[in-house]
Order: sequence, then structure tokens, then C-alpha cells
Amino acid sequence: MKKRYKVLLTMLLVILVLAGVFLFENSYGMQEKHVTIKTEQGELSGFAAMPEEENEGVVIFVHGDGPQNATQDGGYKPLMERFAKQGYASISWDKPGVGDSAGNWLDQSMDDRADEVSEVIEWVKDQENFNTEKIILWGASQAGWVIPKVQQERDDVTASILVGPAINWLRQGEYFTTEEMKRDGKTEDEIKYVLNEDRKESELILSGAAFQTYKQETGDDSLDEDRYTFVQKNIAADATEDIKKIKSPVYVILAENDANVNSAETEKVYRQLLPEWQLAVKTIDNVGHSMLNPSLHDSDMLIYISALLAPKHTLISQDYLDYCEDVIRDI
Repeated sequence: MKKRYKVLLTMLLVILVLAGVFLFENSYGMQEKHVTIKTEQGELSGFAAMPEEENEGVVIFVHGDGPQNATQDGGYKPLMERFAKQGYASISWDKPGVGDSAGNWLDQSMDDRADEVSEVIEWVKDQENFNTEKIILWGASQAGWVIPKVQQERDDVTASILVGPAINWLRQGEYFTTEEMKRDGKTEDEIKYVLNEDRKESELILSGAAFQTYKQETGDDSLDEDRYTFVQKNIAADATEDIKKIKSPVYVILAENDANVNSAETEKVYRQLLPEWQLAVKTIDNVGHSMLNPSLHDSDMLIYISALLAPKHTLISQDYLDYCEDVIRDI
């Protein structure tokens, strides 16, 4: 009987410890609330993370690709908490057609997305509980084609933080395909063949071909009609001209092992186009495009467990979070 009680007591202690870890890791030092953002295209379901003490400014989150909700299933919260510690509120929203947001994000061009960000800025400026003396735009991946459009047009944007931004849509696609095929052990000739076929498909999309025509001529069934329309609207995206016209500081954060975006190209272009006083570039060691903790990168199960039990301290690279917090502190 004593042995049984010891086992039960041990199990209870383990459960209590896990529950304590879960509560701590999923409780953030910020005030969280849902908001409704009104735009000309319809209402967006938003999320606000407010600092518990002083209010120094606001960070507006701009998503990458895909049907992202306001917090990226909670993945943004560790970063939002870091910003809140420095006195900054954070605002994000479900993409159009996601959650309770009106519309369809696949109908948007990069210009449409930039207009949406500007409307959110105007909405924030109309709210009494936000300090908009400093407005920071944070964005990842595809946001690299969105934020420079906003930043070049507005004088009220203090700075931007761009995480793994690409420069050119087509070159990014080729880079992604090449890296993926290398990991799969494909030969140089095999890679060249696939890239050549991809270029033919891209030329057809650029020509304005209808979806059914594209399917008939290529046999590609990886895209549905909505995604095809989105690609067709954005396949010519190139950030170069927009970057040239940016008026305020830019902090570019790159991943050492980025298999999605060519970090070397991104750094080279930004350094060529912006003066030294306006640009800071930081490469985070040992991480991939998503800035996950390097020890989790190759295990979906570990990523899931970390996201559930310990998102603040194990899911995202601490070096990345530390640097983002340093940037906000410096601003």
C-alpha cells in the first residue's frame, strides 16, 4: 500500500509541476484583448497586446504568407510580451477571410495588403488608449513586399523590423525549390530540369493565362483557382524600388539557415539600397526561416509540445527574441 501511495503522490507532483509550467508559459506580461478594426474592405478581427505600465508606442504586426490568424496560433505572443516589457503595445489581425475577418486574403495584391496596413495605422491613431508617437512595423517573410510600400509613403512610421524578407518573388521561388531538392539529394541536372519547367509555368502565369488554360497546358494540380489568382496578382513582386524610397530606419533580421529566403541576397540588396545610418542587419545563428528554437527545428512533435507547454522559453529562438527586444529598446 505504501508503495502505491508513493507512486500516486509522485504522479500528482508531476501533474502539478506540469500544470504550473503550463500556466507560467501561457501567461504573458501584457493585457490581451480582442478588437474590431474597421476598414473600407470590411471589418478585421484584431488582437491587441497592451503593456502593463508605460505606453511608449505601438508595433503593428504584418503577416507572411498563408491564412494567418491574429496571433499566429499564439506564436506571436512571446514577441509581443517582449515588446510590452519595453512599453509598446502590439496590434495584429486575422487576415481577410480568416476567423471573423471579412473578405478573402487570396484576393489581395501586395499593394492591397499595404493599403490594409495603412488603414490599420489610421484606426490605431483614432484610438484613445494607444500612444502613436512611435509606430513600428514588424513583418515576416512575405511582409517584405508589403512594409516597404507603407514605409516609403508614410511619415508617421518610426521604423520597421523585417524578419526574413525576400526581394524578388520569382528568385525566391527558385531558391526555395533548389534548397528543397538539395536536401532531397537531387542531382544538379535534376534541379536544372525542374527549375526550367517552373520558369515555363511562371511565364504562363505572367502572360495572364486563365486558370483552366494553365492547368491544361502544365498539368499542375498543386494550385486551386483562388491560390492561382493570388499568385498571378503577385508573381512579379520585387521590393527593390520600394526599398529605395524608404524614409525611416529599417532593421533586417535574417536566419543563418533560411531555406525559404536567400538571406545573402536580401542582405546584399538592402545594403546596396539604403545608407548605413538607416539600416541594421542581424543574422541569427543556427535558425531557419521561422526563427524556431534550433533544437526543435527538425521535429514536428517537439514543436507541438513546446507550443503547448512552453511557448515563451522553448518554442522561439531566444537570441531572436532578445534582439527584437533590444531593437525596440534602442528605438
